[in-house]
Amino acid sequence: MKKIFIGLILLAILIGAVAFIAPMVVPTSAYKSQIEDAATNAIGRPVSFNDDISFKIFPQAAFRVNDLEIGNAEGFNGDFLARVETADIGVKIMPLFQQSVEINRFVLNKPDLNLVRNKNGDVNWNIARADAAETTSEETSQSAPPVFRDLSLGDVRIVEGRAVYADAVAGKTYTADDINMTARLDSLKEPFTLDGSLNFQGEPSTANIILTTPEAILNNKEANLKLDMVLGGAAAGADLTLQAGDTLSYRGPVRVNAPDLPGFTSIFDIALEEAPGFDRLALAGEATGSDTELRIAGAKLTFDEIVATGDFALNWGGAKPKLTGSLNSDLLDLRPYMPPPTESATGFPAWSTDKLDFTSLRNVDANLTVTSEKTYLNELKIDRSRMKITISNGRMTADIPEITMYGGKGSGQLVVNARSNTPSMSGDFDFNALNAQPFSIDMMKTDKLLGLGAMKLKFIASGASQADIMKSVNGEGGFDLADGALKGINIAKLARVAASLQDGLNPAAALQAVTQARGVDETTDFSKFLSNFTITNGLVSAQTISLNGPYLTMTGSGTVNLPGQTIDLRLQPRASTSVDGTEGRMVAIPLRISGTFSEPKASIDVESVVRSRVEEGVRGLIGGALGGGKSDDSDEDENNGGTAESILRGVLGGSKRDTDTNSPDGDASASESSLEESLANEAINRLFGGSGNSGENTTESTDSDDPQ
Repeated sequence: MKKIFIGLILLAILIGAVAFIAPMVVPTSAYKSQIEDAATNAIGRPVSFNDDISFKIFPQAAFRVNDLEIGNAEGFNGDFLARVETADIGVKIMPLFQQSVEINRFVLNKPDLNLVRNKNGDVNWNIARADAAETTSEETSQSAPPVFRDLSLGDVRIVEGRAVYADAVAGKTYTADDINMTARLDSLKEPFTLDGSLNFQGEPSTANIILTTPEAILNNKEANLKLDMVLGGAAAGADLTLQAGDTLSYRGPVRVNAPDLPGFTSIFDIALEEAPGFDRLALAGEATGSDTELRIAGAKLTFDEIVATGDFALNWGGAKPKLTGSLNSDLLDLRPYMPPPTESATGFPAWSTDKLDFTSLRNVDANLTVTSEKTYLNELKIDRSRMKITISNGRMTADIPEITMYGGKGSGQLVVNARSNTPSMSGDFDFNALNAQPFSIDMMKTDKLLGLGAMKLKFIASGASQADIMKSVNGEGGFDLADGALKGINIAKLARVAASLQDGLNPAAALQAVTQARGVDETTDFSKFLSNFTITNGLVSAQTISLNGPYLTMTGSGTVNLPGQTIDLRLQPRASTSVDGTEGRMVAIPLRISGTFSEPKASIDVESVVRSRVEEGVRGLIGGALGGGKSDDSDEDENNGGTAESILRGVLGGSKRDTDTNSPDGDASASESSLEESLANEAINRLFGGSGNSGENTTESTDSDDPQ
């Protein structure tokens, strides 16, 4: 800032010096070369203008020059430092003799500035004489131009100006054109004001600047700068204390409002990835900084849907901006950075095939500590959490030592890697005392699981979409719920239906009992429900499932196909007619949970039933053929064996052999057995969801397709 301001002052002094010399060399055109030499000697840069110049003293000293050009310094790109199509200057004569410049009119028409900072930090607008360091004090007193003690500007205007700033240190170039500004400076000890419009990097912009005591800046002292700017669609304001030196530093309150953040950053040649989020930014706080870093204390930040307070720093001096600090948020809404959830009119929605885009992680590097009272991650709702977020070249690691959700607490880590075209992610989470119902509603779109418990999940996956992620996920985990229930099914009641298979088979009663066991208001209460599982390429394998509750104990295993959204669980419940199972009758019947996430189905496991009945029948037949030992209740054993044989024939489609064809009661026995077999088949078919054709024997066994 100091160097730029000095350069502008010296440019004004240069033109004033030309105006001072001109009256002594009238006619001006005849002494053009002497004027150019004097100006060149004054600033140490070649100065030239065309022959069409004019000067007058009365009624007011005024000077007009066309095509004024100030040459560039050696070693810098570009042929010139400044060009002015027309310069119209009105200068008061008498103050010049007192080493002061008072300009009552200063109009630059179509000025063009070429400002350059090279890689070692040198700038081309420092127009002090190049040989000043080699000049002795005596030589200086004899040959150097006078040092002006003050400067006063009257009607100062820049019309249709242009300026280019090329910074080789930052690797950035900025361009402003169509500059139309008015300025006022009564004295270097008085405020300097600048007001007007321009196109900055192609964006229509306005600026209103007040710099108090420019003399302080020239003497490396503090000065105050008030700034109100509009850059494109963004607005910025500041009330800063400036400290000039080798580098400019500042401090004071600032505010920025960028409703179109990508458009705002593009003004500064910072391109954001076209990804969800990074849409808007509003910021206010106490700033300290330099030309490459901004620190904000007591910041109030609105970023997309995130509202936060805290202290942070933004450094843009490197290849990529870096954000550091700590933030506190009442609401941390991360939904803009996630693919929108797939909507489904009924049941569980299909996995989305929309492209996952986390490339916004490439926009900035970060090292932040974030505390949030509430976080939204699509449908997942998280209460108070504390995390440390590190972003490096498109890879984000979120270490979460504290997370509260659905009444429980836990910790974990989430890693999202967007360095390649196909994103990958991994997680490791451990929760305790989760409320299962709201969690399962948000995560699995079902309200049929109640209880409190722990959950562990460790996973790794990659894919271009949510559907691809589900196909690639690998990991392990488990859950342990207590004092809960499964809604929509009464497994104990369903298992007790099996008693009808041993009580004469009443098909209608059995079918009615099954229907009632799967009613909307039915529940399976449990004191403990747990399982461990592994995940391989999206297939969840639960080797151990255990449930204990009143009237019921259950074990089982099965699989859940995440990509296909299907379930296949085989359960072995043992229902009792007493609460604790120590008294009364115990009934065991295998169950199967199958179907889809949207339409899960609970039914009796036909395959296991048939296998069990066949095994019992075979054992009975073998025992009868071998004349195995019978107990005293030989009639009961014989009856049971006959029932097993009947069921076996019904399952395998065989017919009863008449072992006593000579018996006069043979036909009656066959008829009675056929009726028993028919009733058994009808009951089993109706119980298992079959057609109930009692006149047919079949070897086929199918699962029930009844919805839960």
